[in-house]
Amino acid sequence: MASHSLTWAAVPHNSDGVVFQFRIVHGFQRFHVSRRVLEHVFDLEPAASDARQLEHFYLYLDRILARASTKRSIASSDTVQLLTTDFTSTRNEQRSSSRHGVARSAA
Repeated sequence: MASHSLTWAAVPHNSDGVVFQFRIVHGFQRFHVSRRVLEHVFDLEPAASDARQLEHFYLYLDRILARASTKRSIASSDTVQLLTTDFTSTRNEQRSSSRHGVARSAA
């Protein structure tokens, strides 16, 4: 994570996911990961508390920041929404690479 670092993260007043800001090479960028994304992509339990959402965010911090940095690499004042589809390709890549690893070890 040499090119970016987290500056803050918090659960918004409506308890919908986590809003965070981190430094990207050209400045700061703010992002939002909704509760729905945390539930569907990162297996957060439904009706999790604000503290649990934030804890879950930090558990998957590296993966979330990696996706965020590819979605918006130039800072602006807008909050960028991270969607389930932003992480779907990563999940499919992980499944594919693990199947490939099993196939290689069987050979």
